[in-house]
Formats: sequence, C-alpha cells, structure tokens
Amino acid sequence: MRELEARRVSFSRQGRGLILADISFKLPAGKKLAILGANGAGKTTLLSLLGGRLSPDTGGVALDGENVGTIAPRSLARKIAFLPQIERLPFNYRVLEFVLMGRAPHIAPLSLPGAPDEAIARSALAELGLAALEALRAGEISGGEFQLVRMARCLAQEAELLLLDEPTSLLDPANAQRVARELAALASKGKTIVFATHDIALARSLADLILVLGNHGALRLGPPAEVLMPDCLGQAFGVEFGMEKVPTAYSGLS
Repeated sequence: MRELEARRVSFSRQGRGLILADISFKLPAGKKLAILGANGAGKTTLLSLLGGRLSPDTGGVALDGENVGTIAPRSLARKIAFLPQIERLPFNYRVLEFVLMGRAPHIAPLSLPGAPDEAIARSALAELGLAALEALRAGEISGGEFQLVRMARCLAQEAELLLLDEPTSLLDPANAQRVARELAALASKGKTIVFATHDIALARSLADLILVLGNHGALRLGPPAEVLMPDCLGQAFGVEFGMEKVPTAYSGLS
C-alpha cells in the first residue's frame, strides 16, 4: 500500500521562473487523483516531482512517510511506475521486448528476463487487449496501440503507485474506456493512481479527488462534484464553461 503526500511543494525553472507554489495534498492508498490544468500549468512538472524525477525548491514529497528524494533509484522504480507524456524510442523494439522493460527493477543487474517476467509482460498485454501484437515492432503499430503498449509496460512493473501523464491521449473511446477500467480495477486492489489529463470526463468519472492547477498553484482540490464547476474550470483554462449533459464512454467507473 502506498500513501502519497505532497507537503507545500514549490518549484521554479531557470528561464521560466515559478511554475508551482505551495502544492499540498494527501492521497491514501487505493485512491485516484486527477490533475487538471491548462497547457503550461505544471501538470507534467508536478508528476515529475511526485515521482522523484525532479526535486522541489521547497517542501517535499513522501511515499508512505519516506521522502522520495532519498529512495535509491532501483528501489523507487519498484514502488513507482511512470508514464511520460511523450516517448521517443532509440530502437524499433518488438512489443513484448518493450513491455519487458517494465520488469527491469525486478531483474538482477546484467541478467536477462526469465520465464516469470515474460509471463507477467504477456499478462499485461492481454489485460489491455494487445496479446496479438507482441511479436510486432513498435514502428508497425498505430500511435494509439503504442500508447496502450506503454500502459502495459507500467502494469508489468507491478508498482504500487502509478503516475500517468495523459494516459488516454491518442485513444479512441473504446480503448480510453479500457484504460480507465483497468485503472479503476488497479485502485480497487489497493494501488494508488495519479494522472494528469485534459479529459474532463475521464477525471469526473474515474478520480476520487481532482486537483485543478491555475497560476502557479492549486485553484481547487476536492471530489469531482465539488471541483468540476464552470467557475473553477473557466479560471483554469481561460474560457467560459457551461453545464451540459453529453455522452460518455466512462460511465460506471466509480
């Protein structure tokens, strides 16, 4: 079980100045947090801070009470799976080979994946409906299929905390629903999920808590019903919002 806590986290970047200021929240194990905000609001930066990829200027991030900045990288990789928003491959890997990279924290240095690792990787592919793709190369599948393959790598990592940057980007409604249902199932088993998204419907249907980022900080933090209001979203995105009922592929997730 992994409880995640951000304690008054602030971060600035040379050339851009202050990006995030005084971000605080506590996310119990088995809960799902969505991060919403406009482009450049700091969503990806916050995920990197939560995962120990960046160090805050002030404040800190704790996983089960332990500062993530003090956890050895290999140990941290067993605890946290990270899905970056953009990924460029140095080699045209086969799909199964790529998913097996998620097993790296569990394999001894200079060793190769064994049969149990391959079984876990194949299971992750099957969970996302990708079993038929395992022998294909990354360059032979669509962008949406590769997004699902990247999700499968996160599943194969078997971490207790998943940090996901735009997990449903490039996906059609059916596959976006597949990912959302998989995340809901993982949370029901005790895994903690944090995801950044522009998909307001996904955040409303999947998340237990939503953090809306505004000008350098949190505009609002709370359950979807309290946060996803036209005034808050309008302030975050700079456009006027109205309340409408529209079809959604995410019904029945929570």
